[in-house]
Amino acid sequence: MSKITLILKSVAGFLLYCGICQGVSAKPLPLRELELPVSGFSQQHHLEKTADGQLLLSWVETDVGTSKAKFAVLEEQGWSMPLTVVKVDGKLADPPVVLGLSDGSLAAAWMPYTQGAASRYAADIYLARSIDGGLTWSPPLKPYGDEARIYDAQMSLAALPDARLALVWTDMRNASHDPAADKKTNRYQLMASVIDKNWRASPELTLDDDVCSCCRSFTDALGEQLVTVYRDHAVGEIRDISAVRWQAGGDPKIASVHADGWVIGGCPSNGPSIDLAPNAGVAAWFTAADGKGRVKLAFSTDNGAHFNSPIELDADASGYTNALLLDDGSALVSWRGRNGPEDELRVAKVTTNGKVSRQTTVYRGSFPKWPSKYLAMARVGKQAFVAWTDPMQKKVRLVSLTID
Repeated sequence: MSKITLILKSVAGFLLYCGICQGVSAKPLPLRELELPVSGFSQQHHLEKTADGQLLLSWVETDVGTSKAKFAVLEEQGWSMPLTVVKVDGKLADPPVVLGLSDGSLAAAWMPYTQGAASRYAADIYLARSIDGGLTWSPPLKPYGDEARIYDAQMSLAALPDARLALVWTDMRNASHDPAADKKTNRYQLMASVIDKNWRASPELTLDDDVCSCCRSFTDALGEQLVTVYRDHAVGEIRDISAVRWQAGGDPKIASVHADGWVIGGCPSNGPSIDLAPNAGVAAWFTAADGKGRVKLAFSTDNGAHFNSPIELDADASGYTNALLLDDGSALVSWRGRNGPEDELRVAKVTTNGKVSRQTTVYRGSFPKWPSKYLAMARVGKQAFVAWTDPMQKKVRLVSLTID
């Protein structure tokens, strides 16, 4: 087992490592970096939890034209032995996801590119289940019909009661890459399916029939209620954030998170995030409606059916946000801000009235391009975890932050 190592041993060392900007009045969040059980070139990180609340890290290791999707669980004594879910030729289009289901089993999802497809963006999604902690996996399941055309790097998942799993993806079955195609019919769709405890996929459900193509969605569940946030697409090339509430077999209800009015003639590849709790919710996103990169968040008091007025956290940012609700009703938000030619990984604790009580810069430097440019964040008890891929060290890195 690898042991958690404390990197920041003094206030001076903390300030040097974090590079906290002068003039920020909010107190920093105590943090430490964790040694990870990765080897070689690691990337495409993702954080989830097991059914009993243990942190679960998944990532990709590449070697000689192959990609291995691997995972490990952070236990009391340290990391479990890293296990391989699948090995594929070439690259994976999106970070693989391993998460815990309600019966204690594990589910895994991975997205290889489709060999021989007409579109270079075409990918497949495969799911597998393990009842022995990841030592063995069920045969891969492709949970959609032959008409589906999966757009690469666009999937989100959430665990449901009774060992079920919700999957959301961006579909391009009605899209064309021909510049002369009619924009009224050249649409990308947000699709979903629910996989039951017997590992059978439900009929596909259309959540929205016209969405921004390249921005990742984010799905969370509260009991049977699912909410997926995503970058919508409206007449006039408006690409703002929407939230769709849905259930298995139910009628999706779409609501605007906020009308930023961002008009852009292409996809910015910068998706939102959401976290739900009983009678509460928080969403975070990026917009450049006025030409400046801004990070915003909005709270909800009805599980994501409606959102309050947005709170702005950064007016010079690159985005790629994550948000977590905390026990006191505040939110913890991570994003990539700008500092000259470099980006910074920033984390802030924000109250519902917009006060930033804590703010920390975790890392300053370069970030990789797709598909490892997003951050990942999860919470276990009084600890929050943030992961990113460091292109200079060519590996996934992870810090633990202590939440007041």
